Amino acid sequence: MKKILYVLLHGSMNPDRYFNVKKTWGKDVNCLFYSDHEDTEKNIIKVSDRKDYHSNEDKHINVLHYVSNNVKDYEWFFFCDDDTFVNTKKLENFVDLLDKDSVHGSVLNGTWSVDKSLNYCSGGAGYLIHTELLHKITRHLKILNTGYSDVTLGLLLRELGIKSIDYNFFNSQPPSFYNIPVDDTSNYITFHYIKTINDMNNLFSRAQ
Repeated sequence: MKKILYVLLHGSMNPDRYFNVKKTWGKDVNCLFYSDHEDTEKNIIKVSDRKDYHSNEDKHINVLHYVSNNVKDYEWFFFCDDDTFVNTKKLENFVDLLDKDSVHGSVLNGTWSVDKSLNYCSGGAGYLIHTELLHKITRHLKILNTGYSDVTLGLLLRELGIKSIDYNFFNSQPPSFYNIPVDDTSNYITFHYIKTINDMNNLFSRAQ
């Protein structure tokens, strides 16, 4: 069984982000992109007709069901955005240490205005889920119209009593937000809002 499939939110309005990933951290790992359009040659599947920001919720719910029903040969799935940088070598060494019955990522606390008691993994920072837990979750998963994919998943995990475990090396912002020196970025697994090929390359070159 293969270790990790990287599952990335993508949009037809930002085709450059596909290439940013595939020319850097995504070129030597297995990636599945989910989007509002389909391109089988690029391994992009269509999960929604919508292109707006809040369509991310139904895209995410739909791809969770798709992966659970159709992808059988991976132990772990890592869900993130197409403007997320991932240090794949560090991540793939890290998964061997993890509890298979929990979701792993950067846990946000008190940020959803509707219910500040909700803790949930940041979708942009990315989260890891084991295949067995994914099957368990998708039996109950549905669109809740929160407008946010990570919030909806967090609500379900809370309902099911499944833990989300927080780590400081998954990051929902770029290195500059945390005042992390460029030379220290190799100590982290993800950074979000990495929108240009130059920024992806800078992080990728230090992760080797």
